[in-house]
Amino acid sequence: MTNREKYHFDDFTLDNYRRLIKLALERGFAFISFTDKKDPTRKEILWRHDVEFEPDIALKMAMIEKEEGVKATYFFQLHSGLYNLFDRHYSEVFHKIKDLGHYVGLHFDCRYWGIADEKQLDEYITLDRQYLEKNLGAEIGVFSFHNTTPFTQSCLEYRYGGLVNVYSSYFKQNYNYCGDSLGYWRFDRLEDVLTDDSVTHLQVLTHDANWSEEVLSPRKRFMKAVLDNAQRKINSQIDGMHRRGNLVPDDDED
Repeated sequence: MTNREKYHFDDFTLDNYRRLIKLALERGFAFISFTDKKDPTRKEILWRHDVEFEPDIALKMAMIEKEEGVKATYFFQLHSGLYNLFDRHYSEVFHKIKDLGHYVGLHFDCRYWGIADEKQLDEYITLDRQYLEKNLGAEIGVFSFHNTTPFTQSCLEYRYGGLVNVYSSYFKQNYNYCGDSLGYWRFDRLEDVLTDDSVTHLQVLTHDANWSEEVLSPRKRFMKAVLDNAQRKINSQIDGMHRRGNLVPDDDED
């Protein structure tokens, strides 16, 4: 068996992403937010995106969801080493996703602040929430942890810093879980989970750079996302300097 077959590389195209959304709807799942009132008598799905690498890909996924008539929750980082949420380009992406009707949350990194206990966790989630809400004008009701650790996995309260914790004991006890954290299905294949009649409450986690237009390995998907990001920034800077007349032409340019 090849790695393509073993790790289901073909699952992680945007076309198949749309098919999985349709499959969830066909199986009778209601797409809800983490702050909605839960209904144990119906099939519910909490569809979540941790935006970690390239928000432009997250926007493509948000547009697919909008076209299919569903809403997901997008968790954005404030301290990412890969994108600056307050760069005008990414601020616009944030608002476009929100304006499509999706929910937005905080993707919180404990290690950035060096948090060692739940009291500090409360304090710094409150700080990041207030900063995000004030600067982007969006009300935040929920957070997810970035790169979970034994400490964060032990933080099981329903709320911290006024935000609903998607890793709380409530969600762990009441919802099945399926995620693509390393570019492949970590535990169970999403298609299999969606078609399992015993699964009636499900939390799905996806990451932007794990999905692409074409069939690629996880490493190549991630590399393409990073390189596309870099190329966009290069083109933007060069075009801007050309327009301002601040860039000296190459020797072979007129």
